[in-house]
Amino acid sequence: MSQSGWFLHHDSTILTIFPSDFPRAEAMNTFDSYFHRALNGSVYQKQRAETMNTLETLAENIRQQVSEGLEHLDVERWMQFSPWSRRQTERLFRERFLTSPARYFRDCQWDQARRHLLQGDDVLSASTKAGFASPGRLHDAVIARSGMTPGELRRRGEGVQINFGFFHTPIGVVLIAATQRGMCALRMCGGDPDVETLSRSIEELRTDYTSASLIEDTQPLQTYADQLVAFLEARSPSFCPDLDILQGTTFQREVWAELQKIQPGETVTYQELARRVGRPKAVRAVAQACAHNTLAIAIPCHRCIRSDGALAGYRWGIEWKRKLLELESKHAAGG
Repeated sequence: MSQSGWFLHHDSTILTIFPSDFPRAEAMNTFDSYFHRALNGSVYQKQRAETMNTLETLAENIRQQVSEGLEHLDVERWMQFSPWSRRQTERLFRERFLTSPARYFRDCQWDQARRHLLQGDDVLSASTKAGFASPGRLHDAVIARSGMTPGELRRRGEGVQINFGFFHTPIGVVLIAATQRGMCALRMCGGDPDVETLSRSIEELRTDYTSASLIEDTQPLQTYADQLVAFLEARSPSFCPDLDILQGTTFQREVWAELQKIQPGETVTYQELARRVGRPKAVRAVAQACAHNTLAIAIPCHRCIRSDGALAGYRWGIEWKRKLLELESKHAAGG
């Protein structure tokens, strides 16, 4: 009971204010009526709007610090805009933006550096303006996040050579594509694809890498194909080729990296995968990251299933997902 004649009800996530004449000894259905009215009332809506506005202000301050060329997030300055403790602020920020404040800062740094490079700035200028400690740090970030060098990014991927070709495997025909640094695409084309299906796979590859130079040449790709066949025939325990991931957001890359830790014969739910990447509430975003994966088997999104054990959508079809899981389960059991 407060001095103002109101008393507080604490739920696990919501603080609700009830008038002092609230019939606390009444039946539960009366309590529910008051509770839901309070939830939908102006007090709750106002508090929620104020929280969202504060979080947007905190995000804007991070973007402002990046635009000033700071190397690291100034947490003390940032916390001046928060009415909560640092721990609560970071928790609310993560729930709203699906990332930590520090990671949001790094993502904004990368976005700013990318814009400067695309505008034609050299690496030194772009690294200075975006707050990177050195051009080398920016170079590493560009490689990690885009799969290209800063120079290739400035040219919007123009001049990047991608070799591609089709190969027969125990699961049908696949399209493999790779740069000099590693494999960038592995697409499943079906057991007996027609010319139209193969042509569509090539067009999808061109759409994904519009500025790159695509060359149909299987010779540089034979090693990848041999590794894949060896894995599918259980002559190799895993399929872990060098990869050159040219696409994907920071979050998608985190999901893909976690998927690569799942061993053949094992599965993980979308909920568990979201927890492993530190975003327990981002189950739908995790599923979307799986759907955007263009490196079948190498990034094993087929090992991700629903919480009830059912097989959810797969970019190349549920039937192929089932076949891959059955094949891996058989090999893991020594069959």
